[in-house]
Amino acid sequence: MKKEIVIDMSEVETRAALLEEGKVVEFFFERSTESRLAGSIYKGMVENVLPGIQSAFVNIGLEKNAFLFIGDMLLEEKRTRKKIEELVKPGQELIVQVAKEPMGTKGPRVSTKISLPGRFVVLIPGIDVVGASHRISSAEERERLKNLVEEVRPQRMGIIIRTAAEGKSKEEIEEDINQLTRLWTRIQRKADIIAAPSPLYEEQSLLYTLVRDVVNEEVVAIWINSYFGYQKLRDFVGSVIPLLEERVKLFESRENIFDHFSLSQEINKALSRKVWLKSGGYLVFDRTEAMTVVDVNTGKFIGKKDIQETILKTNLEAAEEIARQVRLRDIGGIILIDFIDMGKREHRRQVVKSLEESLACDRTRCTVVEMSELGLVEMTRKRVKKGLDSFLRESCSCCQGDGRVLSLETVGVSLLRKLEEICRTTASTTIGFFVGQELGSYLEEKGRVFIEKLEKIYRKNILWRVDPTLSGRWYTIAGVGEEEEVKEKVEKVV
Repeated sequence: MKKEIVIDMSEVETRAALLEEGKVVEFFFERSTESRLAGSIYKGMVENVLPGIQSAFVNIGLEKNAFLFIGDMLLEEKRTRKKIEELVKPGQELIVQVAKEPMGTKGPRVSTKISLPGRFVVLIPGIDVVGASHRISSAEERERLKNLVEEVRPQRMGIIIRTAAEGKSKEEIEEDINQLTRLWTRIQRKADIIAAPSPLYEEQSLLYTLVRDVVNEEVVAIWINSYFGYQKLRDFVGSVIPLLEERVKLFESRENIFDHFSLSQEINKALSRKVWLKSGGYLVFDRTEAMTVVDVNTGKFIGKKDIQETILKTNLEAAEEIARQVRLRDIGGIILIDFIDMGKREHRRQVVKSLEESLACDRTRCTVVEMSELGLVEMTRKRVKKGLDSFLRESCSCCQGDGRVLSLETVGVSLLRKLEEICRTTASTTIGFFVGQELGSYLEEKGRVFIEKLEKIYRKNILWRVDPTLSGRWYTIAGVGEEEEVKEKVEKVV
């Protein structure tokens, strides 16, 4: 499969995109104002232990304490005690690694099962196991690599063989293991001399992790628009995969590199709720607290044969696009897909198989459950960091993240009811308030009569003005008091 990587590097942000056969499938972001926590290792201190949920909160020096679940703890062999309160105590120091980035109101999730990824293997100190990536297709090759690793791995060091190790020699694998072992030794020495909470190891820069985790022989070109980054990237690639050093290319045009490769518009599409399919069908992505729901619709596609063939074609196209979109949007957790109902069991099997095959290229672990009679497919995708939507967007200040806002009429009535309540409960003579432009237009057209009625009934002066700094449908009470005092406040806005 032909792959390309496009990197837009600036002082404030580095962003990158992975293209497969000309289609973008993954975005990567690194901002100078934000640190990448997933993979970083800390010396932390247990703040409190919660036996009821078998978890503990660990202070690792961040704004929010990290969450440690008993299932994420590395237990000694043959140990029978499995209660959190028997394993850790408040004030105890632990070496932990961030497994999941902070999300929403939650702090990071951490683990005492440390894993250090290299180019060909992942080192897991403290356990005695050798495993291999399921993406290594040949059983013979997996067995060769496992035997090779058994010969060179240090004692009490677990090794997971990565896909990139396929076809590599004993010397290459051994050097990778030795580098990671030396890194773990440095981390342990640092932990011995510093107090908790403190960082012990920070995940490498985006450029480095791209080379380590993404770049392989299938990558035909790596485009970057920074000369400094170009030199650094060539050095990285040259030291890790010398044969690919010449594939690093400097993008010298004055045009924005993401615009040149049509990636800016792909970001906008990936943030959209609706995704159109080539056939005329479309997908709708909706996010809830617990899961992401994807709805498949035929849309404008009516087909040329019978309805079952039309539905099958739409669902097959949707399965392929959904696999791309979950990577592109970096959607994690539970994903529920509502395919169009299919009457034939064979058609349902085809669609699930297509989804699984399309997900095979995803570097993040996915699990797909068989389709139900109603056309529903459940799948899970490991969540490590914020998805694209959470990284680039935040909740709307008007609708509080609901995606819908109160109608202008509803907001206007709410304001008028608020005014009536103030008139009814205050002894002061004057009420003043500011409104946004939209709400001001509503009051001019529909609310003025009601305001005049309030003034007459309650014998109050009601003063208001449009404040251009306010959002269109917002209002704020400027003051309640004597006329001169309130008038002065209201007239401050020009």
